[in-house]
Amino acid sequence: MPSQFFGLNIAYTGLLASNAAMNTTSNNIANVQTEGYSRQQVTQQALRVFQTYGCAGAGVETLAIERVRDEFYDGRFWDNNAQLGEYDMKQYYMQQLETYFDDDGKSTGFKTIFDQLMVTLLKDPNSATAKSQFVGYAGALTEYFNGMAGNLEKVQKDINQEIKLKVDEINSIAGEVATLNKQINTIELTGVKANELRDRRTLLIDELSKIVDVQVKETPIIDANNEDRET
Repeated sequence: MPSQFFGLNIAYTGLLASNAAMNTTSNNIANVQTEGYSRQQVTQQALRVFQTYGCAGAGVETLAIERVRDEFYDGRFWDNNAQLGEYDMKQYYMQQLETYFDDDGKSTGFKTIFDQLMVTLLKDPNSATAKSQFVGYAGALTEYFNGMAGNLEKVQKDINQEIKLKVDEINSIAGEVATLNKQINTIELTGVKANELRDRRTLLIDELSKIVDVQVKETPIIDANNEDRET
């Protein structure tokens, strides 16, 4: 026959589990505006005890507080975010190039200058005035090419500087991710989920995925003193 306090102990385990769930819900509400925060939930398991008359329920046990997050969708987001970042940068610099090559027939674009040059040449090739105008338009065309070359060189310098800044940003994010990995490993070897640190690491990978393609693989941590231990 079970102890007289058996039922009270079942109620006690229920109160502990409910308290953990309530605290987790409060934490979720408090972080609703926190960037990168993942909703958390309590993982529970029923307790059982074997009696002479069979298996009896012995309450509930709180196993862990885990993030509600799907790694498959994270991977899909990172893949698409990388493409978004690539085409955003291409669009930005292509728009700059478009402004350099823009010619609406009124500005001094290539087509406008070249058309003026050819019209002057075809109008009266033997005219001294036409020849003088032709030389002037030829000079304007030369200036256009020189100016365009200077603009393209400036764009190239801007792109090189942008690449340097992005490399520095990648190294900074990678360094922070490496630090977080060590902290997560240290904490989770104790059997506790480092949810907030994992959220921070995922947010950093979100930022990194907009700069370069990322591939994420998580491997289990081995306890050197007990290799069979599940960590």
